[in-house]
Amino acid sequence: MLLERFRMQTEMMEAPDEPTKADASSEDMPILEFSGTIDPVVDIPNEAEILIYSKDQSYLTHGIHRFPAKFFPELPRYLIEKYSDSRQVVLDPMCGSGTVALEAMLMERLAVGIDIDPIAQLITRVKTTPIDPEILMLASTWLIETIQERYLTAGYEPDIPRFNYQDNWFHSFVIKELAIIRSTISDLPNSPLGNAISSEEQVDITNFFKIIFSSIIRDVSNADPHCTRTVIRQNLQRSILPGNTIGRFRENLEKQIDSMIEFAKVCSQLQFKEVRLPQSRAEDTGLDSDSIALAVTSPPYINAVDYPRTHQLEMYWLGLAGDEPLSKMKREYIGTETVYKKEYRSLRVSGLSALDPLLEAIFDKDPRRSFIVFKFFCDMKMQLQEMIRVLRPGARYCLAIGNNVIRGVPIPSQEVLGELATSDEVGFELEKIFFSGLIRHFIKIPRKERMRGEWVLILRKPQ
Repeated sequence: MLLERFRMQTEMMEAPDEPTKADASSEDMPILEFSGTIDPVVDIPNEAEILIYSKDQSYLTHGIHRFPAKFFPELPRYLIEKYSDSRQVVLDPMCGSGTVALEAMLMERLAVGIDIDPIAQLITRVKTTPIDPEILMLASTWLIETIQERYLTAGYEPDIPRFNYQDNWFHSFVIKELAIIRSTISDLPNSPLGNAISSEEQVDITNFFKIIFSSIIRDVSNADPHCTRTVIRQNLQRSILPGNTIGRFRENLEKQIDSMIEFAKVCSQLQFKEVRLPQSRAEDTGLDSDSIALAVTSPPYINAVDYPRTHQLEMYWLGLAGDEPLSKMKREYIGTETVYKKEYRSLRVSGLSALDPLLEAIFDKDPRRSFIVFKFFCDMKMQLQEMIRVLRPGARYCLAIGNNVIRGVPIPSQEVLGELATSDEVGFELEKIFFSGLIRHFIKIPRKERMRGEWVLILRKPQ
């Protein structure tokens, strides 16, 4: 069984609190390998292992902005084609950077994407909003020329947002260059071009520029660009010179303009394209009961990615952080590690046979971590209950979940979620489960170099 292999492999792991890198393969179970898109006629067997050689991570607008633990396009594309039809409603209740929403849109489904994270919301909106190429080119030319003019004007002083430790995060000249880019983007509606286009076009183009702006912020900061948490490492050598920030923005903009033009071209050939991004939550979507034909998502790993902290610099510069401390925002996320001491004074149990012994084992070592795991599955229970409410009878919820080792205790999330989803309090049927290992390119590389995989649960709402 996949679970037993996972347990044997994770017993040898040394780093706690990290997503597992275990591979679910064994000598007696062949791996089903796919190069790029998977034909929807393929029926992946229960408890199979698949390996996708991903080709489309930067296809169209997929690569517009980095995002932790991004869904590779090929897997949701297969699930959408396999389990839904044209013009049906496909929902991603934790849409992250919008991979499912974009793929659903490209396959002429009505895409619905929900995420509590403000950066995720903006990325998804931009990725799924085609922009007229002619207007985009005119706006980009104005933007670059104006940024350069302001940069060369000695007396120009842009408005600089204030946030804690900004002088630690950025060199002073980087702050000024970022502020010039930011203020110029904000001035687009008042430019001659802005007065000549509709207010909707102004918003779409401004959002596009904001995401390009956001995409360079980590790279020109003093933070480690390869760490999911925003941290400064003393031994990290960064070479950022005056003018580099504006140069990098221009370079990224030119690259993504090409992607957006290609995306707009593809969209012009679609007979049906509609995306809805409601302001709601995964546990309380506000959607009508029995209205969704398919849901596909990849929940956050337990205690693995602190999204507000990961995106804090981008949120400060985009004005998305608000006035509240980030710790308050983090408490609203599924998988949060921000908890109060009073919540973990005593052991919390769920009533799930796959989970409670693990909670007890973690509690003996770290009561706080035990509660974090408990809370994650409590939140996921509410999320599953919401999904079975909004899905049509017979519709599926495809859920890709990774695993963790918390304080040396392996957490088989797929088994816990399987038990939770099929409980009387939720009511799904578990149709199948398989393991998806992913690598980045169509090349044969050693197994130890492969990206960690996820278990994919295909849950079905009873008829």
